[in-house]
Amino acid sequence: MAKILINRKVVQGPWGGGNNFVKSLYENLSFAGHEIVESLNDNDIDLIVMIDPRYDDLKISINEIFSYKQKNKNVKILHRINECDARKNTNEIDRLLLASNVVADETVFISEWLQSYFITKGFSNHSSVIYNGCNSSHFYPEKNHKNKTVQYPIKIVTHHWSDNWMKGFDVYKHLDKLCQEHPEKYKFTYIGRYAKEYSPIASTIIDPLYGKELGDELRKNDVYITASRWEPCGMHHIEGASSGLPVIYHEEGGGIVEGCKKHGVSFLSNDQLINVIDTVINNYHELASNIDYDQLSFSRCIKSYLNLIDKMLRGR
Repeated sequence: MAKILINRKVVQGPWGGGNNFVKSLYENLSFAGHEIVESLNDNDIDLIVMIDPRYDDLKISINEIFSYKQKNKNVKILHRINECDARKNTNEIDRLLLASNVVADETVFISEWLQSYFITKGFSNHSSVIYNGCNSSHFYPEKNHKNKTVQYPIKIVTHHWSDNWMKGFDVYKHLDKLCQEHPEKYKFTYIGRYAKEYSPIASTIIDPLYGKELGDELRKNDVYITASRWEPCGMHHIEGASSGLPVIYHEEGGGIVEGCKKHGVSFLSNDQLINVIDTVINNYHELASNIDYDQLSFSRCIKSYLNLIDKMLRGR
């Protein structure tokens, strides 16, 4: 078995999808018999998983990884890219990720959209795509979801850890207005942190949740909505669909679009929202039946990473 370093520390409690991925990777690599280390002091590390080239709790950035690679030529570097400037309207992430990628032996993007996005920015190294997945013991449909009768008011839900406006708060604000004007038709629940400008009036607000508690709350609803723009992939829509909910998604959702086409309906502007909700309700059982729970599960995701890591280690 190998000695592996992941340059991100697990945060306990409700956090972003990247933290859930790191936590599961830690657990599954350990279960497979690998030794997980949190320091570059050892000279015999076999593989480094670079989740993010920036500094964090472990204080291991691209600088330390590059230096280690210079001294220990045999170490393999797996670079997982799950970020881009378009997601939060920033202007330094793309450049940092491309520059950091020079140390990578293998690169994984979390969606085809993100892979194409970076190719247009000049990325040319070998890469593959592995989609995110969620914990199916926490996020699963109700037993009778295939025969579920949807009644008014339609219960719509979303959840985000980030309060960045690009998560779609312009749409959630409009949805709140619809709930004010038509309380007999629409009910919207927002779970998580939210932007101050959102200032909902008719929506139900729930503090950040995670794990089984979040899954239990999502299953109380009929439809999931994500208005996030230019997401590399995201986890929220995966957890929503895995809970048995058809998804309403924004056409400018980036990598989200790839994961929602079969079990969702897209929209581009707020004026389309009422018609899209009606379309989902009129095709509810067909959309719900199209949800591929195996594709959404973390077991599929982590198996792909374990296979890739095993292939890299065999080539060491």
